[in-house]
Amino acid sequence: MVPNFLSIFRMTAFLPVIIFFSFEYYLTSFFLFSAAAWSDFLDGFLARKYNLTSNLGSLLDLVADKILVSSILIFFVFYSVNLYLMILTTLIIIREISISSLRLFLVSNGANISVITPDKYGKLKTFLQMFSLSLLLISPLFGKLFFVLVLILLLISTIFSLVSFLNYINLWSAIKK
Repeated sequence: MVPNFLSIFRMTAFLPVIIFFSFEYYLTSFFLFSAAAWSDFLDGFLARKYNLTSNLGSLLDLVADKILVSSILIFFVFYSVNLYLMILTTLIIIREISISSLRLFLVSNGANISVITPDKYGKLKTFLQMFSLSLLLISPLFGKLFFVLVLILLLISTIFSLVSFLNYINLWSAIKK
């Protein structure tokens, strides 16, 4: 039950994060987003430790991450009007839609859901994305160079994202055979 509430918190946290940021409460926005990002780890930990896993919980967890990350990225594309951020955001969102579609396809064709879990690159991608986004939220406090460095970090997370995607394609090929 608690893990599902944490996922719901993550699914809805993007809106107050964006509102606080828009009103230049950058630190409040940063801390709220950071709490939402850490809730991803916490809900998984609690679900495994207390055997609270469920199909609904798995779905909520999956959707919550996508909503939180995609919403913040899309907001920043419009806020910053930065071509590089737009390209990275597009790649990240296309990857997320593709992975979600692939997972759904595999499960609907009888694949064991436990086989379709994030690999080490996917977990590193998630950490770097969440870290990058939290830094983007405080970037107005530190200037243009800081923003550029955060974009480089987001680029690194995007590379891990694409490597993880290729691993999913290889997994799909192995399961398909």
